[in-house]
Amino acid sequence: MEAGRVTPFRINTPDDTLEQIRQRLTAFDPVALPRRPGWRCGTDPTALEELTRYWLTDYDWRRHERELNAFEQFTAAVDGVEVHLLREPGSGTAPPTVLLLHGWPTSFATFRAVISRLAHPETAGGDPEDGLTVVVPSLPGYGFSPPASAPIGVRSAGHLFHRLLTEVLGEARYYVHGGDQGAPIAEWMAFDHPDHCSGLHTTLLGVRHDGAPLGSGLTGVEDPTADEILFVQREHNLNTGPLGAYFLLQATAPLTLAPALADSPAGFAAWVLEKFHLWSDQNGTSDGPALTLDDIITEIMIYLVSDSVASSLVAYAEFLSDPITLPPGRVIEVASAFAAFPDPRVVTPPASFVARSRNLTCFTEPPRGGHFPSLEAPDVFAADLTGFIRATESSST
Repeated sequence: MEAGRVTPFRINTPDDTLEQIRQRLTAFDPVALPRRPGWRCGTDPTALEELTRYWLTDYDWRRHERELNAFEQFTAAVDGVEVHLLREPGSGTAPPTVLLLHGWPTSFATFRAVISRLAHPETAGGDPEDGLTVVVPSLPGYGFSPPASAPIGVRSAGHLFHRLLTEVLGEARYYVHGGDQGAPIAEWMAFDHPDHCSGLHTTLLGVRHDGAPLGSGLTGVEDPTADEILFVQREHNLNTGPLGAYFLLQATAPLTLAPALADSPAGFAAWVLEKFHLWSDQNGTSDGPALTLDDIITEIMIYLVSDSVASSLVAYAEFLSDPITLPPGRVIEVASAFAAFPDPRVVTPPASFVARSRNLTCFTEPPRGGHFPSLEAPDVFAADLTGFIRATESSST
């Protein structure tokens, strides 16, 4: 692919691919699993059986494929890496550009419910002048972005997406949002490119001040508050307990795990269904988690139809090759927002701890939406992100 060239892209899954997935899913026998009620031993067999039954009888991939293809999508080459992206131009006279970065086990499609809300607020009763041009890439090795030929860490990925925005798409200024793995990528973009990045919005605290890496239990400062000490201790305990088991395996032995998950749709579903269940906001709505089976299966299908289960696990491990603490004495200088959604996967950091690594101008605690807020609570997520960008734009004029 010629460097910088943008090529139109549409999802067009071959019928044979869908039939192979169906056949493998049909061969799975959920009855053979030991019956242990609930999620104490991992994925609940009853929940997995319900999902696979719905997947085979009621789920319609072609409908979701059409809905995703309603947005313009492209591929582009940056530094020899092919990147898949979605771009939705915003309403209004001069819409700011925002880059949305996903993580694992989601895909670019995790933002599908917020793209129109962000780009065209008038469709939800808002002002079209608040519209944003939305760019959503697939991380290298995830979904429709092929794996890079050489390992890419989170900081290197930040440089990659910066060049995508500025050199390929011609965006002189941009905002960036990141959750899960997308958070450290977004944070490094804001740190390394303050002349182009207008603001940073995250839902996870990835890159931190010197001496306080994620999950270490260290505050990195001589004068921590009691809340900060409690936070790093709770975070360390969370990540070294059962919730951290998957992380250690994917980060250290992805190719041991990959063949089984790539070969079995039901096996991959069991692996990620546990995460969607445990990491979503259990009290987000009056009748339980906001995620639907369609939401979960669509994310699974993105990996399956693009044949990126194995490559995403390898990329997951390689992202961690770059540092996750800032240089001594340095902070992220651009205006930064942190949205502390009620996420069971992470411990909410005190605002004072977040502010040690960045120019924190906005700290919010949304009432609902867990680790996947753009899917679980798209209205809340869109309002939080848009509010931050609108306030930052106003303060800079």
